[in-house]
Amino acid sequence: MSLYQNSSAELGKEYREDELYVTIESLRCELLEVAQERSLSDHAVLELSQRLDGYIVLAQNKMMESLRSRKKSAAAYGKKTKSQRIRNNAALQQ
Repeated sequence: MSLYQNSSAELGKEYREDELYVTIESLRCELLEVAQERSLSDHAVLELSQRLDGYIVLAQNKMMESLRSRKKSAAAYGKKTKSQRIRNNAALQQ
């Protein structure tokens, strides 16, 4: 069952967004197949589930990084964030 090992080393790799989603979908399908054949508390099912969780967290972190960098670049170019626009509009209405 080498498919379930070395997950921490794999998570350390830089993944492109599309590769990450393919990996997540592949693991999800594999998890569903294994879970149908075995108990949900089976060691292989739990390891696959934990591995899938790790990739999902990695994808969420990448999305948050992307969102933060977009906000920073928008602020650097003088564009106002949504919260800044709301505050400015509220100040104008007073």
